[in-house]
Amino acid sequence: MRYFRQALAMMREERLFSGIYIVGTALAIAFTMVMAVVYYIKLAPIYPEANRARTVYFEGLRIEAESGGMGQTGFSSKAFEEWFLNSPNIEYSSPTLLAAGTGKAEGRCRTFVVRGKDDYVDVIRNEASADFFKIYAYDFVRGRPFTPKEVEEKETVCVISDALAERLYGKGVDALGKTVAIEGSYDLRVVGVLRGCSQLTPDSYVDIIAPYTLFGIHYGTPYRGLHSVVCTVKDDAHLQALKRELDDVAARIQQAHPEVLDEFNFGEGVKKKLVLTKDLETHPMHVLRTYNRDGVFGAVTDWQLVKHYAGILFVLLFVPALNLCGIVAGRMERRSAEIAVRKTFGARRSTLLNQVVMENLVLTAIGGIIGLVLSWLAIYGLRREILGMFFDNSTLSTAPIVEGEMLFAPTLFAGAFAAIVVLNLLAAVMPAWWSLRKPIVESMMEKR
Repeated sequence: MRYFRQALAMMREERLFSGIYIVGTALAIAFTMVMAVVYYIKLAPIYPEANRARTVYFEGLRIEAESGGMGQTGFSSKAFEEWFLNSPNIEYSSPTLLAAGTGKAEGRCRTFVVRGKDDYVDVIRNEASADFFKIYAYDFVRGRPFTPKEVEEKETVCVISDALAERLYGKGVDALGKTVAIEGSYDLRVVGVLRGCSQLTPDSYVDIIAPYTLFGIHYGTPYRGLHSVVCTVKDDAHLQALKRELDDVAARIQQAHPEVLDEFNFGEGVKKKLVLTKDLETHPMHVLRTYNRDGVFGAVTDWQLVKHYAGILFVLLFVPALNLCGIVAGRMERRSAEIAVRKTFGARRSTLLNQVVMENLVLTAIGGIIGLVLSWLAIYGLRREILGMFFDNSTLSTAPIVEGEMLFAPTLFAGAFAAIVVLNLLAAVMPAWWSLRKPIVESMMEKR
């Protein structure tokens, strides 16, 4: 409390220094927190993607040539059922038309629902198994998910979002049992209405979900189709076992069905192989690698990837800390005579250092709170512009939904506090320590 009162007194006496320090801290924390919020949205277990730490994605059949070429196509229902559905190393699995870990909207998901004569509604459609609702923890406003039996028997049922229910039937109208007419396809009976999610979670953002068995489409070979596959594993041991299992599946399919390799032509006589486990990893590492893929992070280890992002965070804090360090150093020079007098009367170096650090921590905390508020205002007020730099623009509306849990999560508060402490230590400790090491006589002779 004594240090806090001293800090407030110092702020009143040195308003210019305090103002510059607070503004510098606020901007540093604001920039850092914007990045933190963006990656929190991408990586953290937020609605309805609560199982991200255990979620694994398979974008499709990958054919690699020894010459370095690569081609990829989706899975068919047959491929899903033979390779993924009954795997002992998979907890839950489902086909999906959605992003499957890429962070990008898939054009195959776009379709139209007939609302009336010459009246159509553009929607995001998905085809999935009943396990999809175990992988993604949707809240149901009304009704229920469709069941494994309904999927197996190809019943024409569906689950829709509350937003689509309102668009089709009006606000407050019970959509259960009503019919949704997919243009050029099935008339589906609504068995559940789920609470919609944000466009910032493209793996789960959807308007209507129907059983994948209704659309058993494949092209060319029996294993090529439109779907990706999403699944969960219990732990890393199961993930590694799944990798070995699917490598064996790929080798077996390649030998029994060599026509699979003919999906892509890489030139006469070029050897090719089927790959199912490229960069097989759970959601957090997969997202860090995939969103920045472009040939840069595809071949680096997980540890190298973590160091890369840690380096970005360090730069975001170190550069402003360097500027603030210069300000603190200048202030310590002006206080050198005061420090010398206090040392003469027996003040210990640790006591003086604690005072300087606490004074700057108060300023840093004030700046940090302002910076945190600024980051929230920027992300909410300029969400289209800011989030458009980090998320696929094709998935974002004019004002993408930013859920409260994306901004006010305990993890983000802990991160903000850690950033404030690190910034304070970087900016205050070194100049204070250097100044306090000077002999008393030298400090007394400093020009004030």
